[in-house]
Amino acid sequence: MNWNADGWSHFLAFLLLALFMGSLCDMAISKILKQSVPKTAVLSMTVTAVFLCLYGFTPAALRCILLCQVLMVAGVFDLMTYEIPDCLHLLIAMAGLIHFQPLPALFGFLIVPLPFLIAALKMEKIGGGDVKLMAASGFALGVTGGVWMMIWGLAIALLWNRAFCREQKSLPLAPFLAFGAFLTLFPT
Repeated sequence: MNWNADGWSHFLAFLLLALFMGSLCDMAISKILKQSVPKTAVLSMTVTAVFLCLYGFTPAALRCILLCQVLMVAGVFDLMTYEIPDCLHLLIAMAGLIHFQPLPALFGFLIVPLPFLIAALKMEKIGGGDVKLMAASGFALGVTGGVWMMIWGLAIALLWNRAFCREQKSLPLAPFLAFGAFLTLFPT
């Protein structure tokens, strides 16, 4: 990324836009759920800053930012209600249309949610929203990215559950899967 004076002004403009959009998302979620929700505006700005620094002002950065923003909103909904609205799955898949590759998207859509689908059918501990979230994420990230998202997210959820939630029956997975996607989107 070119860090001349013009580059800095674009960078700051994008950060302020991310903070503004994050604040709007926070207000909308609060109105929809009719309760106080975790504030994600600063986290939204941080995610934007990270991907702009990593990828510059490119379509890859836009894809990563949009995908993480929608996954963050899905995480908040899952955390507060144990449900993920279907419109968010559609937005995740739409973020995958940036730099669209048909075969990886199709295989990701079909293969990545299979472990969640099997777990949902056999144990009834994973909900349909998590299965749809992984299908949409598999579409957006492809098989490799979707599997890494799942590995990172489930590992972090397992550690969190061991450390903090020993007596809790159910754990919302979307916040952890969102963080797994964030880690997956770092360049290798």
